[in-house]
Amino acid sequence: MQCCVALFLAVCHQSSAGVVTYSKSSPLVIVTQPSASLQEKLAAKELAAWLEKIVSQPIKQIQTTVAPHNSIVVGQGTLARQLLPKLNWENLDDEEVVIQSVGSSVVIAGGRPRGTIYAVNRFLNRQGVRWWTPWATTVPHKSVLQWKGLSIRETPTFEARDPFWFHAFDRDWARRNNANSMHSRLTEEDGGKITYEGFVHTYYPLVPTSKYFSVHPEWYSEINGKRTGENAQLCTTNPALRDFVVDQVRSLLEKNPSVRIVSVSQNDCYNPCQCEKCRALYQAEGSESAGVLSLANYVAEKIEKDYPKVAIDTLAYQWSRHAPKSMKPRPNVIVRLCSIECGFSKPLTDPSNSTFMKDVVDWSRLTKRLYVWNYVTDFPNYMQPFPNWFVIGPNERFFADNGVKGLFEQGAYQSYGSSMAELHAWVQAQLLWNPHQDDRELIREFLKGYYGKAAPHIETYMNLLANKASKTQMGIWVGPDAKFFDAKTILMCEKYWQEAEKAVSKEPEVLWRVRIGHLALRYVILSRWVQLRRDAQQYGLKWELPESRKVVADDWIKLAKSPGPVGWSPITMMNESGYTPEQWIKRFEFDPLPPTPVNRVKENSLPKDIVVPDGAKTVVVQDDEAKLYNEGDWAEFRQDVFASDHAAARLAGTNHEWAFQLPALKLPEQIFKGKWKVYLVARVEPGADLTKTAFTAGVYSEDSQKGLGGASPTCVEMGKNYRSVLLTTTSLSKGSYVWAAAADSNSKAVWIDRVVFVQDK
Repeated sequence: MQCCVALFLAVCHQSSAGVVTYSKSSPLVIVTQPSASLQEKLAAKELAAWLEKIVSQPIKQIQTTVAPHNSIVVGQGTLARQLLPKLNWENLDDEEVVIQSVGSSVVIAGGRPRGTIYAVNRFLNRQGVRWWTPWATTVPHKSVLQWKGLSIRETPTFEARDPFWFHAFDRDWARRNNANSMHSRLTEEDGGKITYEGFVHTYYPLVPTSKYFSVHPEWYSEINGKRTGENAQLCTTNPALRDFVVDQVRSLLEKNPSVRIVSVSQNDCYNPCQCEKCRALYQAEGSESAGVLSLANYVAEKIEKDYPKVAIDTLAYQWSRHAPKSMKPRPNVIVRLCSIECGFSKPLTDPSNSTFMKDVVDWSRLTKRLYVWNYVTDFPNYMQPFPNWFVIGPNERFFADNGVKGLFEQGAYQSYGSSMAELHAWVQAQLLWNPHQDDRELIREFLKGYYGKAAPHIETYMNLLANKASKTQMGIWVGPDAKFFDAKTILMCEKYWQEAEKAVSKEPEVLWRVRIGHLALRYVILSRWVQLRRDAQQYGLKWELPESRKVVADDWIKLAKSPGPVGWSPITMMNESGYTPEQWIKRFEFDPLPPTPVNRVKENSLPKDIVVPDGAKTVVVQDDEAKLYNEGDWAEFRQDVFASDHAAARLAGTNHEWAFQLPALKLPEQIFKGKWKVYLVARVEPGADLTKTAFTAGVYSEDSQKGLGGASPTCVEMGKNYRSVLLTTTSLSKGSYVWAAAADSNSKAVWIDRVVFVQDK
């Protein structure tokens, strides 16, 4: 299959220069030069190998100082310099690319160490070669090759290019797609890569609390008047601490002279130092980033004479994200700004991301070496669709237009198989070289090249889901219950994936790729099986899958753990915490009961056993406003004539999970003013021992990460009928929620009718 793509050329024009032609009657010679570097020799070898695949004929390689007719001269040796005498070879950037026609020859060369390798890659791209993944490549087949008037000179837009996906660490893939990630397995022969020491969150590794807190507590954060070495930062204004960090950095550089960037960056938590000197610095500069930057600047200044090629890297992350008013990073300091709080279903230039957009502009005003740590996956759910596909290009153009020099695109980095990882990595790699390409065309090119005839169906799926997600603020911790995963959308998406599989059913290799891509949608369907079935039933939607959840789950895990093609390995992790497919699939060992239709009547009266003080406001919330977790196994909505609206949430007495959760976000605004009594209206199907706990319930605050009160009545206390149980009297925030859990086998089931809030007078 031949694929063509319009590539950006920094300098590209047709001229009357000679023509280089390959055919059986006009052989082609690839020339290396005696002074060729290790990397240039690899580049020539790669060029010959891929051209041979294109023409299905051997390509001769020779070493000479005179250019033969019909030759490609690889690398920047004596011959290349003779052919291009006006080119200032000594001033080529490390990764600069030169492709130039000269008479009956073409020079393919570049800066050292990686420029010639990248030049060969760019040349082969123009011939239609695409390295989609380590296991999938497109090579066109031609009987004649011809190059005329080539004049190309370009450098990558971003100096640090890191598509941080598991398969992108592959040595060959990274080299061929011009990624220089420190995490890739690139070697010296490949031209090396960006080399970090520490990478990120290095305050405590540089100054271990176990070793130094007892003797130098003043080196660590002061919080509420007390020094702490737990879950905090360093006192970055302390003079002795600063000099100690300089010594630590020098020691690291002595041990590893190849390092070009050393991380002196905040820990992955909050609690910056609040001592008088640190606070004064924050106030003067209008941001807590001043403390982080001042330490980085100090270290950078102290080492720059002895290590002129080394930069100090620090973070602008969470509490340190906003730029200081006037403090500038030194030229040898890299500030790495993180987008962790943003929404990713819309471009970062969308008004919903305005504060981050301002941070990019503000930092770029202060430094010429701004890096960005961007997020492109769903960290608790790698396997789940994360429809940010169409914001990747706009975001990378925004970064480039604002002077960003390095870009780290943090994807799913621990396993194969994450949602659309193959597309993400390849498209990002192309845009990291030149973000001003048409990203939609790159996406279409990948879909066609990787998925073949299935591409139109998958593109339709992507358009539908991205459009749905664009109406929400999609962060990087979205669950299978996200708003854009409604039943109608999910079942339409399932139909498109099934059509995609049918389109390539006679092509086993491509069918496997499509089925792996389909796993992401099935992850959501399996996670919400009962709810989706109930919604399909309620709204008259066609159920596009088998009746048995277990059949779908067994097929899912079989494919996820299959060996796959050379270059692939079975899926091992499904989120950043290391959750495995084997752990996840255990949830679906049995088929849940089919959902029964639930008919509710309108009812908003107060339970008779709740006394409301005069003038107190009340809020009554029915059970169907709550989220049920592992619906069908742990909990489900059932008809119940004893409930106020003739339906209730039934929690199975087989576990003690918080299967019923009512988010405060579902409540009216008035609930967030003052204190409220929180009642759970429930009844119990008792177990054998009536003296044991029937269920537990309470209110939890995500904001403070603690419980706000609760109750655990016994079966005797609950009786046989619905009863209102006072959980707590508390103030509620939008991060609060009411929860309830059965008490294992102490009760057969717990039925929850509603939650009632009574203003505390």
